[in-house]
Amino acid sequence: MHPFLSRCSLAFGCLFFALPLVRPALAAPADEKPADSKASGDLDTSPPPGIDLSKLDEYERKVFFRVVNREPSSCGKGHSLIYSVKHDPGCRRSVYAIKYVAKLVNSGYTDSEVGDELQNRYREAVHKDIDVARAPNKGPADARVTMVEFVDYECPHCRMAQSLVRQVLDTYPRQVRLCFKHFPLNSHTTSRLAAEAAMAAHKQGKFWPFSDKVWENADSLTPAVLEKIAKQVGLDVARWRSDMNSDEVKAAVAQDKSDGAALGIDHTPTIFINGRRYAGRHDIESICDWIDEELGK
Repeated sequence: MHPFLSRCSLAFGCLFFALPLVRPALAAPADEKPADSKASGDLDTSPPPGIDLSKLDEYERKVFFRVVNREPSSCGKGHSLIYSVKHDPGCRRSVYAIKYVAKLVNSGYTDSEVGDELQNRYREAVHKDIDVARAPNKGPADARVTMVEFVDYECPHCRMAQSLVRQVLDTYPRQVRLCFKHFPLNSHTTSRLAAEAAMAAHKQGKFWPFSDKVWENADSLTPAVLEKIAKQVGLDVARWRSDMNSDEVKAAVAQDKSDGAALGIDHTPTIFINGRRYAGRHDIESICDWIDEELGK
């Protein structure tokens, strides 16, 4: 995926924001001071066990140690992140957090930007209960990780994200279950109809082949195209037409949209991992990092 990801927005169609995979390192100002209240000589600058800092240059190591001495434990305890990793073996979240710091610093993030990312990922993270009882799903029912994806069929960035989702399922065939939720945006005129068509296909057990074809034809989701897809995947077309227009199917799509709105979703795609809103970059390495954290790897 292109390093600059854009996502579709509820209010504005597409909301653009930069999420570069590798960012240019910033030169250190001559008079730069450490970001925390300690003097440089008071910082713990010995590498934590098991944390690879070999990719960091001298300046990046200084940024790393400033951040991990300043930021608190990711388990909410009253000591620094680096102290947590070295002296609190029960706090695995801090281990993931400090590895994340090293990754961000190596990508050129500044002290404050790393702090913002940690805030988004750890200290503002809230686990949400999401109703997936009727959602189309893939993966084992007893999977340790449930990934819920809210999408809009007309959103090009949702379409691009499907290859990432497939990679995740291929990487974790026994550990991850995917649940699909519809979030048709008001600015997209045919996405709700496509969602209802897909849920009508779901009633015949063919949601996924139908959905795959919808993504392939996302630039032209007319009623005629949707009916052609229904025939291609072998649906009982008369039954499918009836189901698509039923109150049951329309209510299911509307409920997905309502569920998403209650979660504060305003753009697509939006992903939740075990009820935690994914705030990382949309690449396989970043999303696997979140999943590994849930699996305790």
